[in-house]
Amino acid sequence: MATDPLLDFDWDPMDTGTRIPFDVYARLRRERPISKTKDGSWFLARQDDLIAAAKEVEVFRASMREPGVVVPPEEMLISEIPEPRHGQVRKIVNSAVAAHRLGRVEDFTRDLTHELFDRAIAKSRGGEFVELVQEVVMPVPTSVIAVLLGAAPEDHALWGKWSDEVVQGDYPRFNRGERGEGLAGAHPEFTAYVDAMIAERKANPDPPPDFTTRLLRTEIDGHRLSDVELRTLLVFLLISGNETTRHLISNLLHRLATTEGLMRTLRERPDLIPNAVEESLRLDSVVINLVRTVCTDTVFRGHAMREGERVFFGVASANRDEALYASPDEFRLDRPKPKGHAAFGGGPHVCPGASLARLEGRIVLEVAVERLAEIALEPGFRWEKVPVFWANGPARLPATLVAR
Repeated sequence: MATDPLLDFDWDPMDTGTRIPFDVYARLRRERPISKTKDGSWFLARQDDLIAAAKEVEVFRASMREPGVVVPPEEMLISEIPEPRHGQVRKIVNSAVAAHRLGRVEDFTRDLTHELFDRAIAKSRGGEFVELVQEVVMPVPTSVIAVLLGAAPEDHALWGKWSDEVVQGDYPRFNRGERGEGLAGAHPEFTAYVDAMIAERKANPDPPPDFTTRLLRTEIDGHRLSDVELRTLLVFLLISGNETTRHLISNLLHRLATTEGLMRTLRERPDLIPNAVEESLRLDSVVINLVRTVCTDTVFRGHAMREGERVFFGVASANRDEALYASPDEFRLDRPKPKGHAAFGGGPHVCPGASLARLEGRIVLEVAVERLAEIALEPGFRWEKVPVFWANGPARLPATLVAR
Protein backbone atom coordinates (compact mmCIF):
# COMPACT_ATOMS: atom_id res chain seq x y z
CA MET A 1 0.00 0.00 0.00
CA ALA A 2 1.27 3.45 -0.87
CA THR A 3 2.40 5.70 1.90
CA ASP A 4 0.58 8.89 2.76
CA PRO A 5 1.35 11.42 -0.02
CA LEU A 6 2.00 14.16 2.53
CA LEU A 7 4.88 12.22 4.03
CA ASP A 8 8.14 11.73 2.16
CA PHE A 9 9.41 8.93 4.36
CA ASP A 10 8.41 5.36 5.20
CA TRP A 11 8.05 4.42 8.82
CA ASP A 12 6.71 1.55 10.87
CA PRO A 13 5.14 2.31 14.29
CA MET A 14 6.47 -1.03 15.55
CA ASP A 15 10.04 -0.11 14.62
CA THR A 16 11.06 1.31 17.99
CA GLY A 17 13.74 -1.20 18.85
CA THR A 18 16.55 1.34 19.04
CA ARG A 19 14.84 4.74 19.12
CA ILE A 20 11.45 6.35 19.51
CA PRO A 21 10.77 8.49 16.40
CA PHE A 22 9.69 11.70 18.13
CA ASP A 23 10.61 13.67 14.99
CA VAL A 24 8.15 11.60 12.97
CA TYR A 25 5.47 12.04 15.62
CA ALA A 26 5.91 15.82 15.61
CA ARG A 27 5.51 15.98 11.85
CA LEU A 28 2.45 13.75 11.94
CA ARG A 29 0.83 15.97 14.56
CA ARG A 30 1.40 18.95 12.28
CA GLU A 31 0.57 17.48 8.89
CA ARG A 32 -1.61 14.41 9.28
CA PRO A 33 -2.63 13.60 12.88
CA ILE A 34 -4.73 10.64 11.72
CA SER A 35 -2.76 8.80 9.06
CA LYS A 36 -2.07 5.45 7.49
CA THR A 37 1.30 3.77 7.77
CA LYS A 38 3.04 1.89 4.98
CA ASP A 39 1.44 -1.42 5.99
CA GLY A 40 -2.08 0.02 6.03
CA SER A 41 -2.45 0.50 9.78
CA TRP A 42 -3.84 3.71 11.21
CA PHE A 43 -1.88 5.96 13.57
CA LEU A 44 -3.37 8.55 15.93
CA ALA A 45 -0.77 11.19 16.77
CA ARG A 46 -2.72 13.77 18.83
CA GLN A 47 -3.99 13.35 22.35
CA ASP A 48 -7.58 14.49 21.78
CA ASP A 49 -7.99 11.92 18.99
CA LEU A 50 -6.45 9.19 21.11
CA ILE A 51 -8.73 9.87 24.09
CA ALA A 52 -11.80 10.06 21.86
CA ALA A 53 -10.97 6.72 20.25
CA ALA A 54 -10.22 5.16 23.63
CA LYS A 55 -13.79 5.88 24.69
CA GLU A 56 -15.20 3.86 21.77
CA VAL A 57 -14.51 0.46 23.29
CA GLU A 58 -17.13 -1.27 21.13
CA VAL A 59 -15.29 -0.14 17.99
CA PHE A 60 -11.59 -0.33 18.93
CA ARG A 61 -10.58 -3.50 20.78
CA ALA A 62 -7.15 -3.90 22.37
CA SER A 63 -5.07 -6.63 20.80
CA MET A 64 -1.41 -7.27 20.12
CA ARG A 65 -2.34 -10.30 17.98
CA GLU A 66 -1.44 -10.47 14.34
CA PRO A 67 -4.42 -10.39 11.94
CA GLY A 68 -6.09 -13.80 11.70
CA VAL A 69 -4.78 -15.14 15.02
CA VAL A 70 -7.67 -16.71 16.95
CA VAL A 71 -7.44 -17.07 20.73
CA PRO A 72 -9.85 -19.29 22.72
CA PRO A 73 -12.10 -17.15 24.96
CA GLU A 74 -10.68 -18.68 28.15
CA GLU A 75 -7.17 -17.69 27.09
CA MET A 76 -7.90 -14.10 26.07
CA LEU A 77 -5.95 -11.50 28.01
CA ILE A 78 -8.26 -9.08 29.77
CA SER A 79 -7.28 -6.32 27.36
CA GLU A 80 -8.69 -8.28 24.42
CA ILE A 81 -11.88 -9.68 25.99
CA PRO A 82 -14.88 -8.09 24.23
CA GLU A 83 -17.64 -6.23 26.01
CA PRO A 84 -19.70 -6.79 28.05
CA ARG A 85 -17.52 -9.51 29.59
CA HIS A 86 -14.48 -7.24 29.63
CA GLY A 87 -16.26 -4.86 31.97
CA GLN A 88 -17.34 -7.71 34.23
CA VAL A 89 -13.83 -9.14 34.55
CA ARG A 90 -12.37 -5.68 34.87
CA LYS A 91 -14.47 -4.99 37.97
CA ILE A 92 -12.76 -7.94 39.63
CA VAL A 93 -9.33 -6.63 38.68
CA ASN A 94 -10.20 -3.14 39.88
CA SER A 95 -11.06 -4.58 43.27
CA ALA A 96 -7.47 -5.79 43.66
CA VAL A 97 -5.63 -2.62 42.69
CA ALA A 98 -8.10 0.15 43.56
CA ALA A 99 -6.52 3.13 45.30
CA HIS A 100 -8.37 2.53 48.57
CA ARG A 101 -6.87 -0.96 48.82
CA LEU A 102 -3.27 0.09 48.43
CA GLY A 103 -2.65 1.25 51.98
CA ARG A 104 -1.64 -2.23 53.02
CA VAL A 105 1.17 -2.37 50.44
CA GLU A 106 2.55 1.14 50.97
CA ASP A 107 4.56 0.24 54.08
CA PHE A 108 5.76 -2.97 52.40
CA THR A 109 6.91 -1.00 49.35
CA ARG A 110 8.76 1.59 51.43
CA ASP A 111 10.48 -0.99 53.64
CA LEU A 112 11.52 -3.02 50.60
CA THR A 113 12.86 0.06 48.80
CA HIS A 114 14.98 0.99 51.82
CA GLU A 115 16.39 -2.55 51.94
CA LEU A 116 17.26 -2.43 48.25
CA PHE A 117 19.00 0.92 48.60
CA ASP A 118 20.84 -0.35 51.71
CA ARG A 119 22.39 -3.11 49.62
CA ALA A 120 23.03 -0.88 46.62
CA ILE A 121 24.73 1.83 48.68
CA ALA A 122 26.91 -0.74 50.45
CA LYS A 123 27.92 -2.19 47.08
CA SER A 124 28.84 1.27 45.80
CA ARG A 125 30.92 1.93 48.90
CA GLY A 126 32.81 -1.25 48.08
CA GLY A 127 33.78 0.21 44.74
CA GLU A 128 31.34 -1.74 42.56
CA PHE A 129 28.81 -0.41 40.10
CA VAL A 130 25.16 -1.17 40.85
CA GLU A 131 22.96 -2.25 37.96
CA LEU A 132 19.91 -0.31 39.10
CA VAL A 133 17.32 -1.96 36.84
CA GLN A 134 18.08 -5.45 38.10
CA GLU A 135 19.20 -4.73 41.66
CA VAL A 136 16.91 -1.89 42.76
CA VAL A 137 14.06 -1.43 40.30
CA MET A 138 12.83 -4.87 39.30
CA PRO A 139 12.29 -6.27 42.82
CA VAL A 140 9.84 -3.49 43.70
CA PRO A 141 6.92 -4.03 41.28
CA THR A 142 7.40 -7.79 41.10
CA SER A 143 7.28 -8.11 44.89
CA VAL A 144 4.39 -5.67 45.33
CA ILE A 145 2.14 -7.42 42.82
CA ALA A 146 3.04 -10.70 44.52
CA VAL A 147 1.78 -9.38 47.85
CA LEU A 148 -1.47 -8.22 46.27
CA LEU A 149 -2.12 -11.48 44.40
CA GLY A 150 -0.91 -13.87 47.08
CA ALA A 151 2.25 -15.18 45.42
CA ALA A 152 5.47 -15.58 47.38
CA PRO A 153 7.41 -12.26 47.25
CA GLU A 154 10.70 -14.12 47.49
CA ASP A 155 9.93 -15.63 44.05
CA HIS A 156 9.83 -12.20 42.43
CA ALA A 157 12.85 -12.88 40.22
CA LEU A 158 11.07 -15.84 38.65
CA TRP A 159 8.12 -14.00 37.21
CA GLY A 160 10.24 -10.97 36.48
CA LYS A 161 12.23 -13.28 34.18
CA TRP A 162 9.09 -15.00 32.90
CA SER A 163 7.40 -11.65 32.23
CA ASP A 164 10.33 -10.58 30.07
CA GLU A 165 10.18 -13.85 28.18
CA VAL A 166 6.48 -13.36 27.47
CA VAL A 167 6.58 -9.72 26.32
CA GLN A 168 9.79 -10.18 24.32
CA GLY A 169 8.64 -13.41 22.68
CA ASP A 170 6.15 -14.37 19.99
CA TYR A 171 3.22 -15.31 22.23
CA PRO A 172 1.63 -11.83 22.49
CA ARG A 173 1.41 -11.59 18.69
CA PHE A 174 0.84 -15.19 17.59
CA ASN A 175 -0.63 -16.96 20.66
CA ARG A 176 2.22 -19.42 20.41
CA GLY A 177 5.96 -19.60 20.86
CA GLU A 178 8.73 -21.90 19.72
CA ARG A 179 7.83 -24.28 22.53
CA GLY A 180 4.15 -24.66 21.77
CA GLU A 181 0.62 -23.31 21.35
CA GLY A 182 -1.13 -20.94 23.75
CA LEU A 183 0.20 -19.54 26.99
CA ALA A 184 0.74 -22.97 28.58
CA GLY A 185 2.58 -24.26 25.52
CA ALA A 186 4.73 -21.18 24.99
CA HIS A 187 5.55 -20.55 28.68
CA PRO A 188 4.97 -23.79 30.64
CA GLU A 189 7.00 -22.84 33.74
CA PHE A 190 5.06 -19.62 34.25
CA THR A 191 1.68 -21.30 33.86
CA ALA A 192 2.69 -24.24 36.06
CA TYR A 193 3.60 -21.80 38.86
CA VAL A 194 0.23 -20.04 38.62
CA ASP A 195 -1.65 -23.33 38.31
CA ALA A 196 -0.02 -24.43 41.56
CA MET A 197 -1.20 -21.21 43.27
CA ILE A 198 -4.75 -21.98 42.18
CA ALA A 199 -4.58 -25.67 43.15
CA GLU A 200 -3.20 -24.89 46.61
CA ARG A 201 -6.13 -22.59 47.40
CA LYS A 202 -8.72 -24.99 46.02
CA ALA A 203 -7.33 -27.76 48.22
CA ASN A 204 -7.15 -25.56 51.33
CA PRO A 205 -10.38 -25.43 53.40
CA ASP A 206 -9.22 -22.08 54.79
CA PRO A 207 -7.21 -20.40 52.01
CA PRO A 208 -5.43 -17.07 52.60
CA PRO A 209 -7.63 -14.00 52.07
CA ASP A 210 -5.71 -12.75 49.04
CA PHE A 211 -6.80 -11.74 45.56
CA THR A 212 -6.30 -15.22 44.09
CA THR A 213 -8.70 -16.64 46.66
CA ARG A 214 -11.16 -13.85 45.90
CA LEU A 215 -10.99 -14.75 42.21
CA LEU A 216 -11.79 -18.37 43.00
CA ARG A 217 -14.92 -17.33 44.86
CA THR A 218 -16.14 -14.66 42.44
CA GLU A 219 -19.03 -15.32 40.06
CA ILE A 220 -19.80 -13.55 36.80
CA ASP A 221 -23.36 -14.01 35.53
CA GLY A 222 -23.74 -16.87 37.98
CA HIS A 223 -20.61 -18.67 36.84
CA ARG A 224 -17.20 -18.86 38.44
CA LEU A 225 -14.07 -18.41 36.39
CA SER A 226 -12.60 -21.65 35.06
CA ASP A 227 -9.09 -22.67 36.07
CA VAL A 228 -7.81 -21.64 32.63
CA GLU A 229 -9.50 -18.22 32.91
CA LEU A 230 -8.01 -17.81 36.38
CA ARG A 231 -4.56 -18.73 35.12
CA THR A 232 -4.77 -16.32 32.19
CA LEU A 233 -5.92 -13.46 34.40
CA LEU A 234 -3.26 -14.06 37.08
CA VAL A 235 -0.46 -14.28 34.50
CA PHE A 236 -1.71 -11.06 32.91
CA LEU A 237 -1.71 -9.32 36.30
CA LEU A 238 1.75 -10.60 37.24
CA ILE A 239 3.08 -9.27 33.93
CA SER A 240 1.19 -5.97 33.76
CA GLY A 241 1.74 -5.33 37.47
CA ASN A 242 5.50 -5.22 37.04
CA GLU A 243 6.52 -4.68 33.42
CA THR A 244 5.42 -1.08 32.85
CA THR A 245 6.00 0.03 36.45
CA ARG A 246 9.55 -1.23 36.21
CA HIS A 247 10.15 1.10 33.27
CA LEU A 248 8.52 4.01 35.11
CA ILE A 249 10.83 3.59 38.10
CA SER A 250 13.89 3.12 35.87
CA ASN A 251 13.01 6.28 33.95
CA LEU A 252 12.63 8.20 37.21
CA LEU A 253 16.05 7.11 38.44
CA HIS A 254 17.57 7.98 35.07
CA ARG A 255 16.00 11.45 35.33
CA LEU A 256 17.45 11.88 38.82
CA ALA A 257 20.87 10.95 37.50
CA THR A 258 20.81 13.15 34.39
CA THR A 259 18.61 16.20 35.10
CA GLU A 260 20.70 18.92 36.68
CA GLY A 261 19.31 20.14 40.00
CA LEU A 262 16.40 17.70 40.11
CA MET A 263 17.66 15.79 43.15
CA ARG A 264 18.17 19.02 45.08
CA THR A 265 14.80 20.45 44.04
CA LEU A 266 12.89 17.35 45.13
CA ARG A 267 14.77 17.22 48.41
CA GLU A 268 13.86 20.84 49.13
CA ARG A 269 10.33 20.46 47.75
CA PRO A 270 9.18 16.87 48.39
CA ASP A 271 5.65 18.01 47.59
CA LEU A 272 6.78 18.09 43.95
CA ILE A 273 7.64 14.38 43.88
CA PRO A 274 4.15 13.38 42.60
CA ASN A 275 4.58 15.97 39.83
CA ALA A 276 7.93 14.41 38.92
CA VAL A 277 6.25 11.02 38.60
CA GLU A 278 3.56 12.46 36.33
CA GLU A 279 6.07 14.37 34.21
CA SER A 280 8.12 11.22 33.70
CA LEU A 281 4.97 9.35 32.72
CA ARG A 282 4.29 12.07 30.16
CA LEU A 283 7.73 12.77 28.75
CA ASP A 284 9.22 9.28 29.13
CA SER A 285 6.04 7.39 28.19
CA VAL A 286 6.56 3.82 29.32
CA VAL A 287 4.00 2.74 26.72
CA ILE A 288 4.93 4.05 23.28
CA ASN A 289 1.90 2.75 21.40
CA LEU A 290 -1.34 1.02 22.30
CA VAL A 291 -2.57 -1.34 19.59
CA ARG A 292 -6.25 -1.67 18.71
CA THR A 293 -8.25 -3.61 16.13
CA VAL A 294 -11.28 -2.11 14.40
CA CYS A 295 -14.22 -4.37 15.32
CA THR A 296 -16.74 -2.95 12.87
CA ASP A 297 -16.67 -0.58 9.91
CA THR A 298 -16.70 2.94 11.26
CA VAL A 299 -16.01 6.55 10.42
CA PHE A 300 -13.77 8.15 13.01
CA ARG A 301 -13.33 11.90 12.72
CA GLY A 302 -13.92 11.78 8.98
CA HIS A 303 -11.76 8.73 8.30
CA ALA A 304 -13.38 5.51 7.06
CA MET A 305 -11.88 2.59 8.98
CA ARG A 306 -12.65 -1.00 8.03
CA GLU A 307 -13.26 -4.00 10.26
CA GLY A 308 -10.02 -5.83 10.96
CA GLU A 309 -7.73 -2.87 10.38
CA ARG A 310 -5.14 -2.12 13.02
CA VAL A 311 -4.98 1.22 14.82
CA PHE A 312 -1.99 2.48 16.78
CA PHE A 313 -2.82 4.88 19.58
CA GLY A 314 0.37 6.95 19.65
CA VAL A 315 0.75 7.49 23.40
CA ALA A 316 4.32 8.80 23.25
CA SER A 317 3.26 11.22 20.52
CA ALA A 318 0.08 12.32 22.31
CA ASN A 319 2.06 13.07 25.46
CA ARG A 320 4.14 15.65 23.57
CA ASP A 321 1.19 17.29 21.82
CA GLU A 322 2.01 20.97 21.34
CA ALA A 323 -1.68 21.81 21.49
CA LEU A 324 -1.73 20.75 25.14
CA TYR A 325 1.80 21.18 26.50
CA ALA A 326 4.02 24.24 26.50
CA SER A 327 7.62 23.24 25.71
CA PRO A 328 6.47 19.61 25.35
CA ASP A 329 9.99 18.17 25.07
CA GLU A 330 11.09 19.62 28.41
CA PHE A 331 10.90 17.96 31.83
CA ARG A 332 8.96 20.44 33.95
CA LEU A 333 7.53 20.19 37.45
CA ASP A 334 5.13 23.11 37.01
CA ARG A 335 2.64 21.63 34.55
CA PRO A 336 -0.81 23.06 35.39
CA LYS A 337 -2.51 19.67 35.02
CA PRO A 338 0.23 17.14 35.74
CA LYS A 339 -2.13 14.15 35.43
CA GLY A 340 -3.55 15.31 32.11
CA HIS A 341 -1.33 12.98 30.04
CA ALA A 342 -2.33 9.80 28.20
CA ALA A 343 0.29 7.49 29.70
CA PHE A 344 -2.38 5.16 31.11
CA GLY A 345 -4.63 5.35 28.05
CA GLY A 346 -8.12 6.71 28.51
CA GLY A 347 -11.81 5.97 28.49
CA PRO A 348 -13.42 2.98 30.22
CA HIS A 349 -10.34 0.83 29.61
CA VAL A 350 -7.84 3.17 31.25
CA CYS A 351 -5.11 1.16 32.96
CA PRO A 352 -6.53 -0.28 36.21
CA GLY A 353 -3.07 -0.32 37.77
CA ALA A 354 -2.49 3.42 37.45
CA SER A 355 -2.84 4.11 41.18
CA LEU A 356 -0.48 1.27 42.06
CA ALA A 357 2.15 2.42 39.53
CA ARG A 358 1.98 5.98 40.84
CA LEU A 359 2.35 4.76 44.42
CA GLU A 360 5.43 2.68 43.63
CA GLY A 361 7.04 5.44 41.57
CA ARG A 362 6.39 8.00 44.29
CA ILE A 363 7.81 5.84 47.09
CA VAL A 364 10.97 4.89 45.20
CA LEU A 365 11.55 8.55 44.36
CA GLU A 366 10.93 9.62 47.98
CA VAL A 367 13.41 7.05 49.31
CA ALA A 368 16.00 7.87 46.64
CA VAL A 369 15.84 11.60 47.41
CA GLU A 370 16.01 10.89 51.15
CA ARG A 371 18.92 8.47 50.97
CA LEU A 372 21.08 9.67 48.08
CA ALA A 373 23.25 12.69 47.38
CA GLU A 374 23.97 11.59 43.82
CA ILE A 375 23.40 8.87 41.23
CA ALA A 376 26.50 8.76 39.02
CA LEU A 377 26.00 6.68 35.89
CA GLU A 378 28.89 4.53 34.68
CA PRO A 379 31.37 6.56 32.58
CA GLY A 380 30.48 6.27 28.91
CA PHE A 381 26.96 5.09 29.69
CA ARG A 382 24.72 5.02 26.63
CA TRP A 383 20.96 4.71 26.82
CA GLU A 384 19.72 1.39 25.46
CA LYS A 385 15.97 0.88 25.25
CA VAL A 386 14.30 -2.35 26.33
CA PRO A 387 13.74 -4.58 23.27
CA VAL A 388 9.93 -4.34 23.22
CA PHE A 389 8.28 -2.25 20.52
CA TRP A 390 5.58 -0.78 22.77
CA ALA A 391 7.73 -0.20 25.87
CA ASN A 392 10.12 2.58 26.83
CA GLY A 393 12.67 2.21 29.59
CA PRO A 394 16.42 1.64 29.94
CA ALA A 395 17.57 -1.94 29.57
CA ARG A 396 20.29 -1.23 32.14
CA LEU A 397 21.41 1.56 34.48
CA PRO A 398 24.90 0.86 35.85
CA ALA A 399 25.68 3.50 38.47
CA THR A 400 27.48 4.46 41.63
CA LEU A 401 25.25 5.65 44.46
CA VAL A 402 26.55 8.36 46.76
CA ALA A 403 24.73 8.33 50.10
CA ARG A 404 23.83 11.51 51.94
